[in-house]
Amino acid sequence: MLYSIRMRSAKGGAHENGGHHISGAERILSKEELAQTASELVTRALTHSKGCADFIRITIDAIEDDDIVYKPALDVAITKADSVAEGLEAAYRLLETSGINREAIQKALFTLRSQPENMRGALICNAETGERMDDLGLRGVRVSRMAFADPADAIPHFEKQGHTGVHFEEALVLASKVLGYPDILGEFCVSDDPDYAVGYVSYGHTYHRLTPVKELGDQRGGRIFFVKPDTDPDSLRHYLEETTVLVTIETI
Repeated sequence: MLYSIRMRSAKGGAHENGGHHISGAERILSKEELAQTASELVTRALTHSKGCADFIRITIDAIEDDDIVYKPALDVAITKADSVAEGLEAAYRLLETSGINREAIQKALFTLRSQPENMRGALICNAETGERMDDLGLRGVRVSRMAFADPADAIPHFEKQGHTGVHFEEALVLASKVLGYPDILGEFCVSDDPDYAVGYVSYGHTYHRLTPVKELGDQRGGRIFFVKPDTDPDSLRHYLEETTVLVTIETI
């Protein structure tokens, strides 16, 4: 049996009581790996570049085999731009290939970066108009319960392609789950880490890393999921938050 372990942390108390979000992470693993992983996630919350958390919550749930859905990993591409403006232009252009309106992208990004503080989850936005379609405030929609099906194969596979680091691994898994839902046309992510100017867009079958998409020192970030106008928000939220997805890779 596998287990889902999830960590979220804040400074100034729990998120629900106005605490400032510091870090979140999760893994799906065996019972034998739980104790070590829990320690690693606590350390991450206490040593994050956004500050030392004073609220840390660890949640662990068993996962039944019949509840697992398998999705293929997205292909990986990278664009290194000469400026933030150039990086953002590349993001707009790539998302447009999936039928997402440029004005909708710009409107949704403005909404994201205008929040009073960073969201804990993602915005759900209409791919045609950019209007927000969820009513969850700063909580947003949280993508949860996902991991590589076989990390021992997946991580070396991507390392051989030059893709390394926990930022990359977590983002690729999340993007692969998100784009596995048929009504999601694309995703735009801007890191909320002030020391990390890399963002990404996902569209079609591709996870595309872009740098820079913001200035270093800028803490404003988050995720936007662009969806078809007739998307059922309840079904979408259940998939993103409750469905366990293991991401597979194809090796030759």
